[in-house]
Amino acid sequence: MIKGLKIFDCTLREVGYQTGWHFTDKFVRDAYKFAQGKGIDYLELGFFHQEAADPDRGIYRYCSTKNQEIADVFKACKNVTKLSAMRDIQRPLSPLLPAKDSIIDTIRILTRSHETELDVLEGFVDEVMGLGYEVFINFTSAGYNSIEQNIRFAEFAKEKGVHAIEFADTESVMTESYVIDTIRECHKVGIEMGVHLHDKNGTAEALADLAIAEGADYMDVTHVGLGGKWRDGNVTMEYLLRKLGIGGGYEATMIRNEMIEELIQFHPFSAAE
Repeated sequence: MIKGLKIFDCTLREVGYQTGWHFTDKFVRDAYKFAQGKGIDYLELGFFHQEAADPDRGIYRYCSTKNQEIADVFKACKNVTKLSAMRDIQRPLSPLLPAKDSIIDTIRILTRSHETELDVLEGFVDEVMGLGYEVFINFTSAGYNSIEQNIRFAEFAKEKGVHAIEFADTESVMTESYVIDTIRECHKVGIEMGVHLHDKNGTAEALADLAIAEGADYMDVTHVGLGGKWRDGNVTMEYLLRKLGIGGGYEATMIRNEMIEELIQFHPFSAAE
């Protein structure tokens, strides 16, 4: 936590679209060490996709069935920063391990807002919580939601006892009033919330500033703002750290250089559209 804001470094999950979730062990460990050293709360690795439905990706696409391989990468460096992965409930999924047997600490359940059926979502929440994980719900394509819909999502999350909910501006259509109203209404319900801001039209930084000022509890970033299925980018790690008075230093330069090398090396495996 930095100045009351908890941060998800989503670089590996997001840039994974460009590399097919193939990364060298060194880069992954260096990304983790950077997060740990800067006080970043979570490093998000990838997904729990079913390998048969999406074959030939890197291990971070399959965070349950490749648990041992991932654990081997982190065995010498895992510390306070938590490891997370996304469970995309509208895609083919692999079975989950109990949290005590998994390198993953936190599962963020991804549901597309317009496809969300709360009774179906409830089953997934119960499953993940029953296995002992810290649980978030991420509502994507959330910029088109009405405030009434976001209140219903917040009330559902509060009732289920999930750790927090997050709203992703997948299409970059959120407005200042949308961000203010959503943060305030979630806090009225009594649930912590965060934002994942894409930057298709250059508004991500301004909305990030507003979210911080309004007391958002969580924010997603990536190094250099890279990543995303449509290469539309995210709030940058560099911007957020400067905003919070933290210098990236040489370590940030090293991560940027390594990431470019990863993109070159693994570009043939790209899953980006």
